[in-house]
Amino acid sequence: MSEQELKLHVPIHAQKTVEKAVRTARAEELPLRAMYFDTPARELAKAKVAIRLRLEGTQWVQTLKMPGNNAISKLELNHDRPGPILDLSLYVGTPAQAVLTNLDNPLELRYETDVVRVFRKHRVAKGIIEIAYDRGVIRSGDLELPVSEVEFELQNGSPEAIFEVGLRWLEKYKLQLDLRSKSHRGDALATAAQNIKQAKTSTSPQIVRTSEIDRFWAPRKARPYQINKNQNATQALIATTEECLEQICLNAGPLAEIDTLGVVSVGRPEHVHQLRIGMRRLASNWKLFGKIATLPEPELRAELKIHLGHFGATRDLDVMLETIVPKLEAAGMPHIQFEQHESVRTAQEIAQSVAFQSWLVKLLKWTVLTPAIDPIPATDEAAEVTEAPAAMDMAIDVEDVDKHTPLQESTTKAAEKSPKENTANSQPPLLIIPLIPSTQPKVTLRKQLEAQLNKWNKDIVNHWKTEDKNDIEAYHDLRKKIKRMRYGLNVYEALHTDSNLGFYVKRLATAQETFGILNDYSTAHTFYRQYTDAYPETWFAVGWLSANLETCKKHADEALKELPKRIKF
Repeated sequence: MSEQELKLHVPIHAQKTVEKAVRTARAEELPLRAMYFDTPARELAKAKVAIRLRLEGTQWVQTLKMPGNNAISKLELNHDRPGPILDLSLYVGTPAQAVLTNLDNPLELRYETDVVRVFRKHRVAKGIIEIAYDRGVIRSGDLELPVSEVEFELQNGSPEAIFEVGLRWLEKYKLQLDLRSKSHRGDALATAAQNIKQAKTSTSPQIVRTSEIDRFWAPRKARPYQINKNQNATQALIATTEECLEQICLNAGPLAEIDTLGVVSVGRPEHVHQLRIGMRRLASNWKLFGKIATLPEPELRAELKIHLGHFGATRDLDVMLETIVPKLEAAGMPHIQFEQHESVRTAQEIAQSVAFQSWLVKLLKWTVLTPAIDPIPATDEAAEVTEAPAAMDMAIDVEDVDKHTPLQESTTKAAEKSPKENTANSQPPLLIIPLIPSTQPKVTLRKQLEAQLNKWNKDIVNHWKTEDKNDIEAYHDLRKKIKRMRYGLNVYEALHTDSNLGFYVKRLATAQETFGILNDYSTAHTFYRQYTDAYPETWFAVGWLSANLETCKKHADEALKELPKRIKF
């Protein structure tokens, strides 16, 4: 059985109103108490499999879940049980058999959930969904994590239905996307509880407890993409987008204080940094696959730049306070206490905003609903002037979209014919498939990426042939190109694991770090320059940073010269 559901976190301020919205005359209430099992080495969790025994009212149900075809889908196997008896023999002949047969250790109870579910059916034009509000706790050892989430599960119809209703509820009640399942959170909680329990015999149990809690909310760093050579460009782009979206969401959660609001603050500047890395990886992939895959609609891509800028403002300030200010004060600048501007939004406010959360759900929707079909390439004659609309570059002018391509012109001329002519010619063209298939070699995804990456590298090494070194923005543009190249190589290395590009990647990383320092100094210079009238002591910072910017530029130029003119794939 395949399960498709969208899950949104319900913040404290919306819990009563959301429960009231679900608890209509047709709603039901059901207490749910579940026990989840795994081996001590977390073998099931590593395979992304979850097994539970749940008491649903008075009926015990054994459930196994495995990943489905996309981020909202799961393979779910349910069996009624006479009591709390876990029976693994039920999975003989199922897709789960291989995972369970290869376990090295016996299963044991890892964590429990105790929630009350209020649910009802909801019919819309595109299907029937079940709306369920869960409120309770996840428990392991002496650790607990609150649960407050609303799920939209598809019962019948198109997955579009759950996104339409989910987005409507998100905007109305200011909900937040949470990609973590209960088993995801429970597994992490159980690991923390296990380590804390083992530390009780040590001399510093409190230190271990604090460390485990910090690890639970640690920033989510980038992970290798899961793509293979048999995927087409659009399939590969969807796979990379899912990874980027997960990195963004798992860092946005702590920033928005999901599960911790009003209890403890867990959002850190590093969460902002990792969230922005996820967004930049996403933007880079859209550029990398721009002409060979189906991209999200232009509005969705344009919105990324807006949110990236909002988080960037908070990140720039954090970097300056952590790295630049100590150097300035060590050089002799007096400490300056700037007044807090109320107009500046915090990372928490941005992460909680309806605009940002809606964008996340729309991006998730794109990964689920987009057909895994590459756009039809243009013919040789029209290759220079026409392109699949979904694959247009973000920089394309709106006026260019409205210009006629040769295909559009021929369509227009056909429409100008008489009705009689149009009727006669309305039949589809005759197509004859040859006996012997064409021997023309197919251009592989790997070769397409190699061509694009070499083009990017050429653009980097030739940057100063067209740009002015006296313009600091030209250095910033070059930094962005280098960063984009790093992200593009991550995709290529996931596709071709034996690429052996260590030499090039190392030099590219050095250049990125050098240009990053230059960017930090330039950002700080701009910041202090705007306060010279209100705070005269900032002139010290302006002068010190101006001198160091020249040194940073020289280092950046030297790092750029170390890059090869062509990548040897």
